[in-house]
Amino acid sequence: MNKQIKRFFVTVIIVFVMYCIYNPIAYALVWGNWRECASAPGCSCTLTLDIKMSMPPTLKTYVVESAGYFLKSHDAYQEFLYCVEMSDISGLDSMNFKNTFYSAIENMEKAKAAYSNLKIASEKIPYNQEMIEQLMKFDYDGFRIKYGLNEPVFEKLKTLLGKGDIAGFDGDVIENMDGILRRLYEIKAFVDKDIVPDIALIWRTTQAYFEAQLFGQYMSEVFRDILF
Repeated sequence: MNKQIKRFFVTVIIVFVMYCIYNPIAYALVWGNWRECASAPGCSCTLTLDIKMSMPPTLKTYVVESAGYFLKSHDAYQEFLYCVEMSDISGLDSMNFKNTFYSAIENMEKAKAAYSNLKIASEKIPYNQEMIEQLMKFDYDGFRIKYGLNEPVFEKLKTLLGKGDIAGFDGDVIENMDGILRRLYEIKAFVDKDIVPDIALIWRTTQAYFEAQLFGQYMSEVFRDILF
């Protein structure tokens, strides 16, 4: 494996570890949390739907399911990167190489399905107007500067939440997952043949994961700041 690729994987690992250690909100608890609070009657909102479960699910259930599958997909993708990196020393473990990657796809598909269920459910009930008003008057610029947040990702969130556009936010969450899946399907064509894909495709997929993660996290940070 050439030096450029090695430097990339070392950087990814370092950034990932530092992000998990120094992020002020626990990594596994952050993505998309409190989204249900934008819908009436707020954080305790429930809705009866005939979707996979006999008991009526809550919007929070969909949020947690989607977040869990998203994180499992990201974790599997990181394991896939590890397989690629170590193949330079120990050769390519075909079974692990494929299984970890297929797990990344499977869990991202489940994450998208769960969030799509949330979007469908939330469209059937009114928004929590008190929360919408708080989102519209929130000091986004001050918050971003205070915590040193990624400006392009946060600005995208600001344009939606600053208008109280929860439907637009939900749509972008699903679009981000679609973007990741498109890249994963491209990589799959190589993985199916036990071929390591082009490094540029791996780079862009890694970036898509982190940007989608931050987008959901920043929403949670804003909601948490308002609620608590």
